[in-house]
Amino acid sequence: MPANTIFSILLKKENAHDDPIYCCAWAKINTPGDSANSSKDFIVTGGLDCLVKVWTFENDRLQLVHSLEGHTMAVVSVAISPSAPIVVSSSLDSTLIFWDLCTGKKLVEIPTGVTDVWKIAFSPDGNHIATGGHTGKVHVYQVQSGVITKVLDTRGKFILSISYSPNGKYIATGSEDGILCILDVAQGKVLHTVEAHAGPVRCVAFSPCSRRLATASNDGLVKTFDVASAGFQHSLNHKCWAVGVCFTSEGSRVATAAADGSVRVAATDGLTVLNTFQEHSDVVWGVSFNSTNKRILSVSKDRCINIYECPPPPPPKTDNKKEGTLVK
Repeated sequence: MPANTIFSILLKKENAHDDPIYCCAWAKINTPGDSANSSKDFIVTGGLDCLVKVWTFENDRLQLVHSLEGHTMAVVSVAISPSAPIVVSSSLDSTLIFWDLCTGKKLVEIPTGVTDVWKIAFSPDGNHIATGGHTGKVHVYQVQSGVITKVLDTRGKFILSISYSPNGKYIATGSEDGILCILDVAQGKVLHTVEAHAGPVRCVAFSPCSRRLATASNDGLVKTFDVASAGFQHSLNHKCWAVGVCFTSEGSRVATAAADGSVRVAATDGLTVLNTFQEHSDVVWGVSFNSTNKRILSVSKDRCINIYECPPPPPPKTDNKKEGTLVK
C-alpha cells in the first residue's frame, strides 16, 4: 500500500490554545481576491481560554491567522457559514458573535440572555443559524439581521447538541437526558422524540443525504437512526464517553471523538471500525473531515490540534473476466 494511503497522523499542533479546546470546524472557502478555482482550507477552534482562533492549512502546515477576542467565558461551539466567509461562535457568556473569517473583524454580537445558547449550526443556505440551550428550545436566527425568526420547542431538557439537515428540512437536537428530537423546520413541530441514549447526547449529525442521523453520548455509544422513521440502525460502543461524530461529504464513513483520547473512523453501514487513532492524551471534544474526506481534524482537552491522513475505502472489486474466456 502506498505511503499516502495509510492511516496516520499528519500534524500535531501542541499548545494551540492556552487551555482545553472544546470545538472545531473545517471548511474550504473562497476568499476575496481568490480566483473562481482557488480556495483555502480554514480551520476554526474555540476553547476555555475564551478565544476563537482562525487557522489556514496549506502545504500540510497549520498557520494561525486570527486570534479573536470578544467572549468573556469559554467558547463551546463554532460554525463556518457554507455560503460566505463568516464564522459564528457561542460561549458560556450567553452571547453569539459573528466574525469575518478573512479580516477577523467582529460583525455582530447578540446577547442571548435566558436562552443560554450552547451549540450552534448553520442552515445549508447559510441564511440562518440554529441554537440550542438550557431551555429545551431551538432558536433560529437570521444571519443578516441577527433577529430570531423561529422558536421550536422540543418540550425537553437542556439541549447539548444540534444539527441542521443538508436539505434544510430538519433540525435534530440531543439533550442531557438522552433524548433525540427531530423537528420539521417549515411546520415548526417535533416529528420524532426518541429515547436514544442512557446518558447526555453530546453530538448529533445528519448524513449528506439527510436520510440518516448519527448521535454520540456519554453512555459510550455512537448510534445511527433513519430520519423518516426515527428507527435505530447501528451502534458502536467506545466503552467511555462518546462526545463527537461527523460524516464524510459523501456519507460512506463517520469519524468519532471519545473521552479516552481516541478518534475512530468507521464505515457508516454497520459502524464497522476501519481505524482508531490514539494520539491525544485527554478527551477529544471535536472532529471534522476536510472537503476531500481524506483528512480528519481533532481537538482536545490536551490543547492539541491533530490532523490525520484518512484514506478513502478501496472501490469494490469487480470481476473483469469475460464469459467464455480462459485466463491462465
